[in-house]
Amino acid sequence: MRIYANAVVFASLLSVSIAWADDKPVENSGFLNDYSKLQPAKDREGVLVFINKTADYSEYTKIMFEPVQVYLTPNPDYKGVQPDVLKRMTDGFLDSFRRSLTPAYQLVHEPGSDVLRVRTAITGVQMVNPALGVTDLIPVKALYNLGRKATGEATQVVEMTAEMEVLDADGKSLVLAVATRKGEKTLKQGDQITWAEMQAITDYWAKGFRQRIDQLRDVK
Repeated sequence: MRIYANAVVFASLLSVSIAWADDKPVENSGFLNDYSKLQPAKDREGVLVFINKTADYSEYTKIMFEPVQVYLTPNPDYKGVQPDVLKRMTDGFLDSFRRSLTPAYQLVHEPGSDVLRVRTAITGVQMVNPALGVTDLIPVKALYNLGRKATGEATQVVEMTAEMEVLDADGKSLVLAVATRKGEKTLKQGDQITWAEMQAITDYWAKGFRQRIDQLRDVK
């Protein structure tokens, strides 16, 4: 199931692929056209990346995020989709990237000769029944099992995986990336997930994205 969601932070959305799973390897979603070029990044743990280093990035001072794409994993126990939850997730991602990129880069709504276009997608999201009356919870199956202690209690962390494509002014793919990162905070079995468990991950990605763009543009 695929859903397109619009956020109000920029008028166009960053799409970041997030995959939550139990203790299983993350599968490619099919969002990127070509996964064969991806190689482990030397400077970022958990990142697979391809960068066209023959391109001239120096003129790109503006960035446009295309509408977010969200790929849902079917859940036989819960078939509903909460638009406000999807909006909170995408708004939170956009906030991370906005803080990291501005004011050095201008965020725009239209393509142009000095505009990098960013495509990303939230994938592998399995919705669950939300808790009633609590607005900060993210009702998704988003836990990665760390194993059981001697007491038999399992601790878990949030794991997120992002797929991203950066296009030049002519729509040619320049950068492909798949990034996986675990949250900093462990959760007890059965704990509800809030945005606080995810914000550190999106902030980390946004910082890395800004650093990568600066490097490609030879910005000191």
